[in-house]
Formats: sequence, structure tokens, C-alpha cells
Amino acid sequence: MIGEMGGDFLQWLRGFFFVAKRGSVTLAAKEMGRNQPTISHQIKCLENELGVALFDRSGGRMALTVEGRNLLDKTISLFEIVMEMKEESRPDRLEMEGVVSICTTHAVVHYFLPGPIGEFKLDHPNVNFHIEGGGVDMIVKMVEAAEVDFGIASIKSVPETLTYWKLFKTKLKLIAPRNNDFFGSSHPSLQEIAKAPFISFPRSSTITPLVEGKFAERGLVLNETFILNNYETVKKFVAMGAGVAILDDYAVNEGNEHKIQVYDLGDFFPVREYGVVLRKRKYLPPCAKAFLETLKFFSSNAS
Repeated sequence: MIGEMGGDFLQWLRGFFFVAKRGSVTLAAKEMGRNQPTISHQIKCLENELGVALFDRSGGRMALTVEGRNLLDKTISLFEIVMEMKEESRPDRLEMEGVVSICTTHAVVHYFLPGPIGEFKLDHPNVNFHIEGGGVDMIVKMVEAAEVDFGIASIKSVPETLTYWKLFKTKLKLIAPRNNDFFGSSHPSLQEIAKAPFISFPRSSTITPLVEGKFAERGLVLNETFILNNYETVKKFVAMGAGVAILDDYAVNEGNEHKIQVYDLGDFFPVREYGVVLRKRKYLPPCAKAFLETLKFFSSNAS
């Protein structure tokens, strides 16, 4: 049996979610289209109802307490169930519609997603996409907070709050200017690579910690000359002779061959795996479920 609850409990939880998300009553009220006193009142009512402090207000920012973090996870799950109940109560539609929200790396957005999205849109023209690009920390954070339907990333250790299934694999390649004089053979060593001017990605990327760690194992430090946050920009700088770089093989296509030299790094680096990252017990709207099936189809064909 469901016990009595004071006031509009779901609205209090909704206000709590947005304050937790933004760390500010003011920003939460702005995003919700409400005034600040209303949101403050919702938080006060919720704390009184539960008998705990949900936020630490001492640092000038609304930081979640331990009780607040526990409640946030349950709140997200609750609203996922509410969305599922609403969706299941609707009559069947002949045409699928809605928005698929994804968070992934800029490289996946540029090189992998156009194919499956283009294929999906042919059958479902009324489904739109909202795609955020960023590093792994951002992807995990947005998936855990249910700000997106799912993420796509290469993750070494999957948090307990999330589930993961393999999507595709890549190999790391070394690229250098065409006819360069950085290396004396077609299979440069890590020592040779470390001496060449190196174009790196930011440390928030998944590649940079992996690459730097491998060189550190050999007591080597890369001669980092540029840090760039875009595969195409990196390739352009390499082509003009600014240095060498290491990136995923899916970013190196036939159109680049006349501008850059590509070297295999299979002797040094393992195959990298990218996968779909989902919040456990995540409710997915029909359009997101359908697009995941398209991703699985592309993944099986690429394997």
C-alpha cells in the first residue's frame, strides 16, 4: 500500500532534480521556467517531508549531501518509470517521432554516427537527434544524470550505475607528413616517435592517457608541440608538417593518403573498443530503442 505524502511530492522532486543538476536554485528556476522562491519552497518542503538535509549550502553552492545523492539516483529512476508509464498509455502511432539524445566523443560524431543516422532517418524522418560531444567524464556524467538517452565511448572501467555493450573496435595509427624525415623505417619505434614533434589531444580525451601511459612505461616523454581537440584539425596540422599524431584508424580514410603517411602501431597498442553506455534500468523512448537496433546492425556489419 502507498502511504500518504504531503503536498505535491512529485513537483518537489522535480525541483530537487534541477537544483541538483545545476547546483543553484537560480539556474534551476531559470531552466524550469519558474521563479526562485517557488523552487526554494519545493526544496524546503521536500527536506521537511524526508527529515534530512539534501544540500550543503555552506560553500555558496548547493552541493548534494550523502542523503541528497542517494535521493537523486532514486528520483531519476522514478521519473524514468513515469515517462515509461506515459509512453505505454499512448495509442499506437503509425509514424515514429521524438528525439534521440546522445553524448559521445567529437570523433564518433564526425566519423561513425553519420552512417547509422542517415540510414535511420530514411525510415523515420520525424525522429530528430540531439548530440553532445565531449570527453569520457562528460559522457559518463550525462548518462548517469539521465540527461541523454545513452552515450558512446571507449571506457576502461564501467561505473556500477551503468551498463555497457560493445559497438565497434578500432586500432591506433601513427600519422606523419608525407615523405617526412622523422623516421628511418616503415615501422618507427616508440623512441623515434618520442623524438618527433607530437600533436596531442586534450587529457580529457581517451587517447591521450593511453598514449602517454604507453610511452611512460618505456621511460619516454612525448615532444608535445600542439594540443588540438579535433581529428580533422590534427590531420591538417600533420599534413602541413607541424608534427606527428596518434589517432583511431576510423579517422584515417583514403582521401588522406596523398597528404599524410600512416604507420601501424599494432605492436605497441591493443585494439580499442567503443560501446554504448546506458544508465541501469534506463527507460528508453521507442525512437531511442529503434536507433539502438540500427547501431547494432551497423556494428555487426563492421565486425
